[in-house]
Amino acid sequence: MLNKITVLFAISSLFLTGCGGSNVIEDLAIIQSVAFDLSETKENPINITVLFPTVSKEGKFGTQTITANGKSSHDSFIKLQNLTNLKLVGGQNTVLFGEELSKKGLINIVETLTSDPEVGTRTKFAIVEGKGEELLKKKIPSVPDNAEYLYTFIDKLASQNKVLNTDKYRFLRDYYDDGIDPVLPVFSYKGENIELIGLGTFKGDQYVKLLTLSETQILNLLSGDIKNGSLMMSIRDEESGKNDQLLLSDIISKNDKKINTSKRKNMSAEVILDLKGSVLEYTGKMDLSKEKYQRQLENYLKTNSKKLFIKLQKHQTDPIGIGTLVRNHLTYERWNKMNWNEVYSNLNFKVKVNVDLVNTGKSK
Repeated sequence: MLNKITVLFAISSLFLTGCGGSNVIEDLAIIQSVAFDLSETKENPINITVLFPTVSKEGKFGTQTITANGKSSHDSFIKLQNLTNLKLVGGQNTVLFGEELSKKGLINIVETLTSDPEVGTRTKFAIVEGKGEELLKKKIPSVPDNAEYLYTFIDKLASQNKVLNTDKYRFLRDYYDDGIDPVLPVFSYKGENIELIGLGTFKGDQYVKLLTLSETQILNLLSGDIKNGSLMMSIRDEESGKNDQLLLSDIISKNDKKINTSKRKNMSAEVILDLKGSVLEYTGKMDLSKEKYQRQLENYLKTNSKKLFIKLQKHQTDPIGIGTLVRNHLTYERWNKMNWNEVYSNLNFKVKVNVDLVNTGKSK
């Protein structure tokens, strides 16, 4: 993460240019995180909550949140400035979008954030199940700073799972590319924890479906090559008839996609996965070095990949980027005339998988 002291002194806010006041650090409220939600009023539909660090007279560090409703994001930020004696300045590392707002569409807000050069390239985006405001304000004993916690959480996820690596540039790239749809991680704040519950898939700029964590792992494999990945799956013990859990680590997978566009109405796509990984944990007693059990893992990946794709087709969301591959195989004129939503909904999808387990050992 960027050095906080550097960030504190380097940033300023595009949202509030023209507002007077001192730039002495004691007079600034450095925004660490901002949450966008739909408000309950039609006149001022955009609710914005910001979280910034505070220092008491006794020298104790803490955080403060303030919230305001406005006609637009700019309007809300101006109203926020009237709720504190400090000057609000940019520097947010995490941007949260409430669930209801995400379903309505995010492009106007994302473009506003992108036009602000002070919203850094390392700023992370995420959806909140419920309201982003409530997550930022939630007091969790084990989490002294929700903004810091979320940033490091998302940063960790990005290093483990490529599809969870989400920032403003990736969101806009996938939104404006007519052959792929954006995704964002989804967090919940129920109970005493902030929890990742899955991946939100979009149709255009609208959040349409939540993928479970296991589906997110499958999507990660289908989307591209993986290095140092992990995967939890279940395999059936032929003797006991029970499903045992298997955790693979140090996964290296190669992903090759093939498209057949010769048939106008019944196009087909095939993903070929070559996966190598180590068994980190296994709850069963089978000898995983045997080829028949590795074939069982291949069948697991095939079956769950096809189930996931059917789910994506149903909601007409394409986070894998199948549309990009089809478009690259067609003339501009043919792609432009095509009803891609209809073609995608009827696309024949196949998966071939080859699994190579290393360091399996023998269960006793």
